[in-house]
Amino acid sequence: MAEEQIRLTGISKIYGNAQKKEAEIVALSDATFSINKGELVFILGPSGAGKSTLLNILGGMDKATSGEYIINGIDVTKLNETDLAKFRRSEIGFVFQFYNLVPSLNAYENVYLASSLVSKHYDPSKMLELVGLKNRENNFPAQLSGGEQQRVAIARALVKNPTLLLCDEPTGALDSKTGAQIMKLLYKVSKEENKTVIVVTHNRALTVIANRIIEIQDGKIVSNKVISKPKSVEEIEW
Repeated sequence: MAEEQIRLTGISKIYGNAQKKEAEIVALSDATFSINKGELVFILGPSGAGKSTLLNILGGMDKATSGEYIINGIDVTKLNETDLAKFRRSEIGFVFQFYNLVPSLNAYENVYLASSLVSKHYDPSKMLELVGLKNRENNFPAQLSGGEQQRVAIARALVKNPTLLLCDEPTGALDSKTGAQIMKLLYKVSKEENKTVIVVTHNRALTVIANRIIEIQDGKIVSNKVISKPKSVEEIEW
């Protein structure tokens, strides 16, 4: 039986303040949906639709103006800044389009640095092995290909043993072959490690492997589809 892990109810984000004569911009309006543990979820939408705003709220990097965001029984919308920082550090793993690795640290050290932030972490070497970089631990970012750097970034996100893995255009800077390898890895993380993985993308072709597809336009959720029979990574048409 599916276990609900995340629930958003009426989440909105408004920038500006009409009372202070600042133009109000509604980045997100009344977002309401739930996600089950272990799902591979894709959030789709054009540029400026609100995808990044939604991802930032899910990751605790931004606070909603109104609404309720519950994950594992925690109401994130009620956390103060100190508790929000703890939440980000212990519960969320981030993977971005650009890898943001520390250039002066090798692959192992980049992953170890993340593990040192939490107490419930995995072994850095095991995570690098999981992403297929067992023999590249001592290589610095400049000595790794783009795909290898993204794999290090994924290992760095996973080593904290996060509740939720958030990926913002993780294949956007990669060629199709390497992108397919990264998507296969994220699929593996979701299914074999039972991690909830949310991928923000504008590339609809990637969504054939999804358990759930959430579409957003003009700050509003316009579709939330559960896919009963996702396809395999090999069936993605790049």
